[in-house]
Amino acid sequence: MRRLTAALAVPALLAVAAAPARSQERGAFVVRLGNDTVAVERFARTDTRLEGDVVSRSPRTTITHYVATLGPTGRITRYEAATHAGAAGLDGPSMMSSVVTVVGDTAVVQLRRGTDSTVTMKVPVRPGAVPMPPLTFAFYEQMVRQARREKRDSMMVDMVFPGARRPTTTTLVMRRDSAVIDLFGLPAMARLDNIGRVLTFDGRQTTDKVLVERLPDVNADSLARAFGAREAAGGALGQLSPRDTSHAMFGDAMVMVDYGRPHMRGRRVYGGIVPYGEVWRTGANAATQLILDHPITIGGTAVPAGTYTLWTLPTANGAQLIINKQHGQWGTEYHADQDLVRLPLNRTALSTPVEQFTIIVQPSGGSAGSLRLQWENTEYSIPFTVQ
Repeated sequence: MRRLTAALAVPALLAVAAAPARSQERGAFVVRLGNDTVAVERFARTDTRLEGDVVSRSPRTTITHYVATLGPTGRITRYEAATHAGAAGLDGPSMMSSVVTVVGDTAVVQLRRGTDSTVTMKVPVRPGAVPMPPLTFAFYEQMVRQARREKRDSMMVDMVFPGARRPTTTTLVMRRDSAVIDLFGLPAMARLDNIGRVLTFDGRQTTDKVLVERLPDVNADSLARAFGAREAAGGALGQLSPRDTSHAMFGDAMVMVDYGRPHMRGRRVYGGIVPYGEVWRTGANAATQLILDHPITIGGTAVPAGTYTLWTLPTANGAQLIINKQHGQWGTEYHADQDLVRLPLNRTALSTPVEQFTIIVQPSGGSAGSLRLQWENTEYSIPFTVQ
């Protein structure tokens, strides 16, 4: 869409464009995670083509230009995309490009990174599969339009993420003025206008936690350059929930926790993005791992050496730490039948808010230590001893 007329500038470079011609419909999405804008997208649609630019700020600023060809039934038959470094905008060299061709029950995916050779793979899909670039929402709107065109109250759609060897299947349920979209087992709500355009996309109940708003237009290329310049000056957004470890030595024994570290970003944590009464992954992304090379006793329970996952069950009155025998899985894959033990946590109010979720393995002398979970205004802790 680099040839589309640029939007009129406003301070945040979010702009309202002139009314589009009837033959071409334009729109834009702003993707926010708490009080941070993590992506913006602009697109134009005709009966035969969906073309757009999406600026992503994590882990580095990039801008991706995509073109999707729509067949006579309104389904996508071909998708092409090229990703550029944000500071150079769309004029810079392509870092990665992809082509997805959908024919019947097969999607042929071609990937190329920089000047490397092209990798081709065939992905089995349901008819009507939708290519899904990260942090783009025009393609969720494409699903809604397919369902409306085919007069379907519900529909299963295969999402083809370029690079993945298998599709991710989602279920779309249509309502009068909204659609419920399953994201990895959790519901996202898309509010629709009377012709099926997505006005808002609320993913706060999912692991993505994003809130998306539709605008008439944004100046994507200018935003990419501005974000890229900010990044070069040390203002990079970085990984949204970077992986980290916390460990301590107790003689020749080590206790280690490997976890993802989400930020508050202006949001309420406990009772908000971490709901009360629901098992939480105790971090972000892949499940949080507890790694022991010696046995420990924690909360009066003996835990043998090995690798476990840590989960938390917060309530309005306290929280429990769950040590689970399964490990190596994604943080949405929790199986209660694998629980080793559930232990009550001590709760303490923090005088200074903690922006980024932090786990501390803290020695307290000899073979004793404590596990401390800090976020927002709360610390949960539990003592342990190394055997």
